[in-house]
Amino acid sequence: MATETKDVTCGFCQGGCQVTITLEDGVLTAVKPNSQSPRARLCPRGALVPKFIYGEQRVKTPLIRNGVRGMGELREATWDEALDHAANLIKEATQRHGARAMASYFGRGVLFSPVMGMSSGPEAFLRNIGSPNDCNCGSICNLVSSTIAPALTLGVPTMKQIQDVPNSDLVISWGKNSATDDGPQVMLAQIQQAQARGAKLIVIDPRLEGLGQIADWWIPILPGTDGALALAMCKIIVEENRYDTEFVRNWTQGFEEFAAYLATLELEKLGTICGVPVADIRKLTDEFCGTQKASLVSYTGLEYALSAVQNIRAQYVLWAITGKLDVEGGIYLNAWGQPTQPVHPVPEENTPLGAAKYPLYFGLAGMALFGQFPHAVLDDDPYPVRGLLVVGGSPAVSFPDSNTWRAAYERLECLIVVDRFYSEEMRYADVVLPAKTLYEMIRVQPTPEGPVLTNPAIETIGQARDESIILGQLADRLGFGDKYPRNEDELRSWLVAAQRPFVAPLKAATPPARAYKKYATGQLRADGKPGFPTPSGKFEIRSTTLEQFGYTPYPHFEDVRDLPGFGADEWPLLMTTGARSNKRMGGLGANLAPIGEGIDPKPLVDINEADASTAGIADGDAIVVETPFGQAPFYAHIGGAAQGAIHVPHGGGSTYMPQPWREGNANCLTSLEFCDSIAGFPMLKSVPCRIRKA
Repeated sequence: MATETKDVTCGFCQGGCQVTITLEDGVLTAVKPNSQSPRARLCPRGALVPKFIYGEQRVKTPLIRNGVRGMGELREATWDEALDHAANLIKEATQRHGARAMASYFGRGVLFSPVMGMSSGPEAFLRNIGSPNDCNCGSICNLVSSTIAPALTLGVPTMKQIQDVPNSDLVISWGKNSATDDGPQVMLAQIQQAQARGAKLIVIDPRLEGLGQIADWWIPILPGTDGALALAMCKIIVEENRYDTEFVRNWTQGFEEFAAYLATLELEKLGTICGVPVADIRKLTDEFCGTQKASLVSYTGLEYALSAVQNIRAQYVLWAITGKLDVEGGIYLNAWGQPTQPVHPVPEENTPLGAAKYPLYFGLAGMALFGQFPHAVLDDDPYPVRGLLVVGGSPAVSFPDSNTWRAAYERLECLIVVDRFYSEEMRYADVVLPAKTLYEMIRVQPTPEGPVLTNPAIETIGQARDESIILGQLADRLGFGDKYPRNEDELRSWLVAAQRPFVAPLKAATPPARAYKKYATGQLRADGKPGFPTPSGKFEIRSTTLEQFGYTPYPHFEDVRDLPGFGADEWPLLMTTGARSNKRMGGLGANLAPIGEGIDPKPLVDINEADASTAGIADGDAIVVETPFGQAPFYAHIGGAAQGAIHVPHGGGSTYMPQPWREGNANCLTSLEFCDSIAGFPMLKSVPCRIRKA
């Protein structure tokens, strides 16, 4: 037997962890961290890769539906037969209903892969046939926090912001758990190094697990109420004149209106809403105002509430008015000559899904909102959609209301799935096309000398192909094959093209020397004028764009408890869901036997000790979680949750999972109808609920 080891990038997900693999006669048999790399890490799921990439849940040949839609009856087919059938289905659907009757969804499974460039922008796949409905996982993740909220406030997206933890005296983690949501855990290491030199870590989170366990102070906030806490802090700072008067006077727009709004709020009520005592809010504000070097570690945690965009904007206001923006140890703006982000007008004809209802999502994201897809299929709203291409994702287990997605799939005339492992969508699919894992793909590695193409780490399993080639060969049958790679030679050329989207920079650039408070020197804006790259040129507490679109222009909070039928008398707890796990990756995990039957066999709900005692629930008990939208069975994990809150794990709900995960589906407890009014992101992290012993 020939044994070989290789140092490679892990091929389970896009985290980029560096590992050493062992091959026995070319077969991957073991994975361990690459001890020579600073990005070395191996999570529990990554260690199990050899068991499931060769296993029964792997799709190894093209498949065609051979029975009633929804039953999962699939037969093997040749590549030519499957691609021809897929192309014909697309042609038939568009001939009957028009080009806009086709939609696509590119999921987290291909995030940061080159094929993701086919999901939006000038290379979007369905744009070639005239459909405006190319979508990706930005429809439900990251775009609010990374793009929309900052564009409406300071004009600099998060990809050009540096959370300057290495130079901070105070690190506030608020909306991100760095112990579970980053592959190589670079931020976690920075935080731990900061603590070692004396910096303080404050974690604001409904859950203790992860970063909260190493925090100097864990603040257990109620789910979805972050805006109430941020506004309470703003109220104290403004009314006690603890803000940077020079910054506010010269560089902000709308401070007076915001101050007037804060004056209408009661501190005690805000504390009750968010579950944080006023004494703790004052202590937190004192800690925050006590240093300029306070960094914010945040990400998607605030995106899923009624006033998600405004909650995130309130965070930015806190950092700005206290002089912590574009300074050492605060939020550093790694942007030079930044243009003001344009707001795309909604097309009057061939309008993308969701654009009319959520014009600012389309205006700033430039693509359709996939959460509106079921309405178009089931209600012909705003027009009939009858075809779907899914690449590397499973909307039925990653979006709210799984049953509505299943009903929509049953009505489709064309459903094509490109993926590696069996997903719920494949039960309804007309055609399934097997994709390679990252271990089997040609990859681009950036180096100081330029791009280097690395060969696959292992031999291709079954008949799998690179997603980019699969879509290129499908495009060839639809008449635009010259746009994408159709074979390996074309793929290699395509990967190193300078304009290739979603590939890391191919040549390391020397970053400019740091310069602080660039808004005062004209270095921040593209036109060289002092100020921020916003419509007004100021840090916009009062957003020019929100005002133009008819929204409340300054940060304000909307409480889910104020909605009819959502009161605490009937629903005493608030549910959050969607937290990352080191054992699973969204909908991928529980459908793989080594995970769903092995290292993570039960969906555990985090419950506060007092709440569990009130409900008569003990650790490990089978329980039922109920919300206004549905109910589902889970198992209790007592401890590590804010009183009045529970966390329900997501990623269940597929027929291909073992029973506990198949039935323990968080998305049966959520709704597509209750969303942030600006961006249309669903209310996943603030759902009124109750629990009982099963």
